[in-house]
Amino acid sequence: MRASTQEKRTRIIEVATELFIDQGYKDTSLDQIVAICGGSKQTLYRYFSNKEGLFIEVLEYNIKNSFDPVFQLAEIQNESLQLTLETFALNYLKKMCANPLVGLFRIICADFNKHSTIPQSFWETGPLRIHQSMIAFLKSERVTHSLHIEDAELACAQLLSLIKLDYYSMALLGLALPDDEQLAKHVKKAVATFLKGYQK
Repeated sequence: MRASTQEKRTRIIEVATELFIDQGYKDTSLDQIVAICGGSKQTLYRYFSNKEGLFIEVLEYNIKNSFDPVFQLAEIQNESLQLTLETFALNYLKKMCANPLVGLFRIICADFNKHSTIPQSFWETGPLRIHQSMIAFLKSERVTHSLHIEDAELACAQLLSLIKLDYYSMALLGLALPDDEQLAKHVKKAVATFLKGYQK
């Protein structure tokens, strides 16, 4: 794909993201997106097939941009395991509880709860895919040297649950989260609990 074409696609996805979150999926039209981005509806259909196709691309783009850097734990070598997990936990929690992700998740729940394709696409490009990075990290020699983990998939789920607690539900409801200092204290406790549970 030519660079100019990729730039156009990215611009459309970013504008669509803002409109979907601000107005909702149903109240956002392709005409609005074209009016902002330029071009034509034919271009949108050529890139994304239809509005649902565009929304699927919006999900994939924002999940990858938000979470892929956060889950690259294997690349961090110069920190203690505890500090690595604490940094991850704070970044993960703040991404989970903020737009665009929380807004897009609301749309899935509100407009696609009886739709198999969109939730399945979200699940596959989101949790199912990105959790594999954490699972691989928990199986790595760096972690197994300090922790005894028999089921890395279960350990991943436990760690993420400890991090999220009720904060994610609060974010979905539009409630304000504690400040960064309080969140940092929370993730320290969450990581400490996790490490204690799996220490050798």
